[in-house]
Amino acid sequence: MAPAADALVGELVRRLATLVEENGSYIIWIKDQTDDLVADLESFNAYLMQASMNQRARDNFVLKDVVDKIRNVVTDAEDAILKYTVETKKYNNKGLMKYLQILAYYVKVNESAREIQSIRERVKKIRQDHTPVLQALIDEPNRGQPILQRMAPVVEEEDVVGFDNEAKVIKDRLKKGSKDLTFISIKGMAGLGKTTLTKMVFKDSDLQYDFFTRLWVYVSRTFNRKQIFLDILSNFTKKTNKFHDMSEENLAEKIQEFLEGGKYFIVMDDVWSVKDWECLKIAFPNNMKGSRVLVTTRHEKVALHVDSDGNPHSLKFLINDESWELLEKKVFRKEKCPLLLEARGRQIATKCQGLPLAVVVIAGVLNKNSTPSHWKRVAENPFPEINQENQSYNELVKLSYDQLPYYSKDCFLYLAAFPIGHEIAAWKLIRLWIAEGFIPRMEGAYMLDLEQTAEKYLEDLIDRNLLMVLKRRADGQIKTCRIHDTLHEFCKKEAAIKDLFHEMDRAKLEANKIPRRLCVHSSILEFLKSNDRPSSERVRSFLCFCSKETEIPPECFSAIPKSFPLLRVMDIEYLKFKVLPKEFYLLYNLRFLAVSTELKILPKTFKELWNMETLVFNTTQNSLEVKAEIWSMRKLRHVHSNTSLQLPPPPITGMANGPGSTDIKTLCTISPSSCTGEILHKTPDLQKLGIRGNLAELLETRQGGISLFDNIQKLDCLENLKLINDALHGNKLRSFPRAEKFPRRLRKMTLSNTPFDWKDFGILASLEELEVLKLEEDAFRGEFCDVRSVVFKQLQYLRIERANLVSWTASKESFRVLKYLILRNCSKLDAVPAAIGEIQSLKLIELYCSNKRATESAREIHQINGEARFQLSIYPPDQDVISNH
Repeated sequence: MAPAADALVGELVRRLATLVEENGSYIIWIKDQTDDLVADLESFNAYLMQASMNQRARDNFVLKDVVDKIRNVVTDAEDAILKYTVETKKYNNKGLMKYLQILAYYVKVNESAREIQSIRERVKKIRQDHTPVLQALIDEPNRGQPILQRMAPVVEEEDVVGFDNEAKVIKDRLKKGSKDLTFISIKGMAGLGKTTLTKMVFKDSDLQYDFFTRLWVYVSRTFNRKQIFLDILSNFTKKTNKFHDMSEENLAEKIQEFLEGGKYFIVMDDVWSVKDWECLKIAFPNNMKGSRVLVTTRHEKVALHVDSDGNPHSLKFLINDESWELLEKKVFRKEKCPLLLEARGRQIATKCQGLPLAVVVIAGVLNKNSTPSHWKRVAENPFPEINQENQSYNELVKLSYDQLPYYSKDCFLYLAAFPIGHEIAAWKLIRLWIAEGFIPRMEGAYMLDLEQTAEKYLEDLIDRNLLMVLKRRADGQIKTCRIHDTLHEFCKKEAAIKDLFHEMDRAKLEANKIPRRLCVHSSILEFLKSNDRPSSERVRSFLCFCSKETEIPPECFSAIPKSFPLLRVMDIEYLKFKVLPKEFYLLYNLRFLAVSTELKILPKTFKELWNMETLVFNTTQNSLEVKAEIWSMRKLRHVHSNTSLQLPPPPITGMANGPGSTDIKTLCTISPSSCTGEILHKTPDLQKLGIRGNLAELLETRQGGISLFDNIQKLDCLENLKLINDALHGNKLRSFPRAEKFPRRLRKMTLSNTPFDWKDFGILASLEELEVLKLEEDAFRGEFCDVRSVVFKQLQYLRIERANLVSWTASKESFRVLKYLILRNCSKLDAVPAAIGEIQSLKLIELYCSNKRATESAREIHQINGEARFQLSIYPPDQDVISNH
């Protein structure tokens, strides 16, 4: 724990120093005090770093206590600085002030100075209180960690349900294949039954005759290679004392000697890292007798690395009937459940969402003599019971949570803010994490670096099976994800303990302690209208996720900004405001805003939100005129809107890429008229651009022989371009841009309702980095398309939707690395080109609402000599959905 402790404190100190630096002009009257506070913390962290170098510090509760206290100190200091910044901003905005107003402002200055001084005293006391223990860690010799006893999980092998087919698949892999030593991996989240399934296989009578030696080794997170090697040797000889002084490499050699002579089967249960596995596998010799090693893990990366075929067995969730069968067996044993309780029982089983351990735990709460009212209470919400501290499931999840790096823990617990079962957009989650300050901002790091780091955190949570991917994008990136309901309860409980997040309900409305972050779901109107609604400068974030869009009455418009003036995050996309009150534009610290309105104009006062990083602005209007000087919002990175934004012309300051440029990475969507050279010169780092409106205005040649589209060519960082022709302007566009007019780094492109001619389709093949191409709503029009003479070098995903295409010819070289071909509502297409079936990389052809001729042609190229070459999906299902090969 300790090496991460000093790193976290260092990050907290850097975060505070950055805040002081960014607000230097606003806190000039208390700058000396804030600089001294930062210096105090930096000095203390240097001392902490020395103590952290001792191995014994890893589990030292004093260091954990220090980190929590420093976190609170930094958070309070940030609040004090932000409060003062807001006051200064208000003071500056008022212009000429009366004497009493000036006097009130200087009273605030003195209050803030005293508050910072008080925080400095707290830092001094933390150092004094903890110096003896920290100094002892510094002075003490650096001893290694003691060997920790590895406690194998208790696995109940009776009443196993739903694993018969899975066990057969694993047995087949164990018995078949070459004589080479083969490693097989099983992956799955905590509680899914990896150990239970493996026990079934390990004890199978058929395998007992196949393998001369069978060993079960429990690895665990408290990995100690020497102890594991000694445990393995103890299976061969009782005289293990002579091995205790041997090196780990020599112990591995001894194990090899014992295993060399016969066909062996070894289970390595609960491997936590690739490094651990590499340290262990050297003990298993390839004796060319068909030996097998079966590894279970919670981690995707470990499973992929271990498996000899690169094809880990992913453990499935139980279906609802299997969950009910398991629950019934656990509660009633050999008896049947009374009809009076069955409906509630099935409801409980369904809410366990296919997680066997959750079913087993909840069965322990119930019994056959329980009253119907008890079953009803459990059925309404079984998750608190599953996540009780003394329950085995809670302990398993806690193990995974404890192993997370410091930074990732808050990212994981943040998932409690979303409603149970909510589908979370990955891009939004990443930007919320950044706005909350969860992603460490290293010295000199740009926002792009933060986003890449946040993406790694997201992938890591998925790799650890703490988060589930629901949808992936065409290029394989995560599109949406969700957290299992049982894990959600753990996050919710732990986040409340850490004061990270609180879900507001009636009971909590009356609480005296105001949390840092609030989330309100179904009772938002009740919350906004309540006289007991909390109001505090302490609240940093306000998130609301309703099941449907909720219109906010005028009397509640200003409730949120008035109650929480220091908000950094406000995600209220599900709430609809007719107008935004003036109080919205006083939220100077806001970094993330997602809101829905009926506005036609984004007013000039919006530029006062100078800390804004991500803006999601939805409106019922066909377009939104941006009056605000967004070019002066230096931190703005991402702008998303469901309508066409009409951007203001930028002031003339500096050259392109010069001091006048911005760091905006996303503009989705803007009007064609906004694609001027002046505007796009302001966004040289733009990576994603969406343009919606009359695209004839974008493409038409103007005076001097140039078009607005020519300006897009100059966006050297652009990777994703979306062109949406407004339905009102669905007429055929005159010309398709020449190949050299497109940005060369484009990886993704979407065309919608653009009705270009199919003869121009091949021009896109000149985009050498193009990987994803989506052609929607008659993007190209015409009955014939011939691309036999062109080559899309990198295209992996092609989707054609609602096209009147009849005949399509291509060679296998036309799409040489294509993986996915999606054809939707192409009802006139006669056939899928036969050459498509010859593409070696092809994984899927999907036909949605096609005619019989097209589906029959797809079936013809689907198989050769009775063997499926790729996955074929045909909808409607009455046309024979053909699945995996």
